Amino acid sequence: MPMMKKLVIYDCDGVLFDSFDAVMAYYDFICEEFGLKKIDRSDKKMVESAMIKTNEEIINLLTDDKKKVAEILEFAKKQNFTKFLNLMKPTKNIKEALSLLKSKGLNIAVFTNRGSSLGYLLKNFDMDRYFDFTVNSFDVNNPKPHPEGLIKILNHFNLTNRDALFIGDSINDYLPARSTDTDFVAFGNKIENAPVIYDHLEIERFI
Repeated sequence: MPMMKKLVIYDCDGVLFDSFDAVMAYYDFICEEFGLKKIDRSDKKMVESAMIKTNEEIINLLTDDKKKVAEILEFAKKQNFTKFLNLMKPTKNIKEALSLLKSKGLNIAVFTNRGSSLGYLLKNFDMDRYFDFTVNSFDVNNPKPHPEGLIKILNHFNLTNRDALFIGDSINDYLPARSTDTDFVAFGNKIENAPVIYDHLEIERFI
């Protein structure tokens, strides 16, 4: 993996934050409001989808009723994630790692399938000051695993894929990195043949 990176890109949920409890609570709230069956915590595939897909994609998994999907999405637009912020937990040493990257003069970005809640989530935890650019699901026509957001970030900084490193925790993160030939490091679990770190401060080895 080439060194001397100029840009480090982070996924949000599962990487910057342990957001499992908050995400599950949000969809429990949606299901209660619309009389839908809550996500079964033992259904690993559905739980994984809730953690990596866009809100619209997940709502479509909760019901086949397209009219109800439209109603839920309209309802969701009027909600915000602030009531669930107390359930979000920054991952260990993430602020220390971000400070380290800043001290080395690197640009830092976020590429996530989370929606508009990203902005106030980062601000709430005093983490917005570390990031030079963010791309959420509303900033692109095609969310992850499509590489549109990753390409948008590279273009914003006028950099090439060789200048960047993407850190994610799911196959939805790995695929856009692979399709753009951008170096990728998995956080917290093994993904394909990518190197993996379990502590954010380990990222120094890859920059």
